Amino acid sequence: MRWVALPAGISLLSWALFDVFRTLVTPRAARGRTRLSRILFRLLWRPWRWIGMRRRTAQARERVLAVAAPFFFFVLLVGWATLVLLGFGLILWSPAFAHGVGRGDHSFGTAIYFSGSSLFTLGSGDVVATGWTRAVAVIAGATGLGLFAVVIAYLPVLYQAFNRREVGVLLLDARAGSPPSGPELLHRMGGAGMASSLPELFAEWERWVADVLETHMSYPLLAVFRSPHEETSWVTALGSVLDAATLIITSVDDDPEEHAKLLYGTGVHAVEDLFHYLRLTEREAVISRDEFEDVLQDMRNEGFSVRPLDDAYARFTEKRAKYARRLDAIAVLLAAPPALWIGDRSFLGARTPH
Repeated sequence: MRWVALPAGISLLSWALFDVFRTLVTPRAARGRTRLSRILFRLLWRPWRWIGMRRRTAQARERVLAVAAPFFFFVLLVGWATLVLLGFGLILWSPAFAHGVGRGDHSFGTAIYFSGSSLFTLGSGDVVATGWTRAVAVIAGATGLGLFAVVIAYLPVLYQAFNRREVGVLLLDARAGSPPSGPELLHRMGGAGMASSLPELFAEWERWVADVLETHMSYPLLAVFRSPHEETSWVTALGSVLDAATLIITSVDDDPEEHAKLLYGTGVHAVEDLFHYLRLTEREAVISRDEFEDVLQDMRNEGFSVRPLDDAYARFTEKRAKYARRLDAIAVLLAAPPALWIGDRSFLGARTPH
């Protein structure tokens, strides 16, 4: 049966290297059910989340959950290296190359050891290749160097995208509270006489949302990286600015603000793409009429010219339905700290007052 080892090794090696290429090198949405990152996420995240969510305090919960993303990246690197190691091991164990592995016992263990020695360029010298096997050893050494070079180059890209995301989240904290919410954003901006600055804020967040969509679809591991600031999350930040823009579009009795409409369109598109990538099920996201009436009265007190309650509520629920249920599903999956209208507040035992 050793003749199967050569095609099996080539197939395994090709799949692993192609997975590395499309995960770290290809600048486009990372899709595919057989991708190693997706497999590891499905295997590891839900048990990790289950453990983290059962910590007694929010600080303990965040400490557990914050370690997940760096750990997953380490496991992903180990997984790629292991697959490449096994691939070269199978190739060296096959009849085509086994006789070129120096010890002469032709065992699978020797082939794996020689594969690892070549891949990690150990150069121990106790097993020497001869004939065409030397070419496989050289290719394995070059593959090992290339793999780790690509991973090292990938880390700055990953953390730069993370830093850009978190700068936006931190800037929103002073404007929309912690955790953030759309009504609180309008309350603070209106109360501080900064309602005229909302178009500029919506324009900035339109670019932020586009950047998050591009980076999180290209590097899905970013979604699991948690904010270093308490009670904040990129999910609730996205939801809060979307809620604020939706309130402006549906509840203010003027011509809809153009930047609010642009932010709404970009945000709905981002939520839809991320939701379908994560393959989630929509949650029920209902805002009571009384709760909405309180928000509308607060907007009126801050100087906004608002529509009649029935008209505004109907428009708002219709517009918000296009993203709210999907955004809630993402927030619950990632265990984001719950905000006023976003996340599983009942599960966490928390409610954010407006």
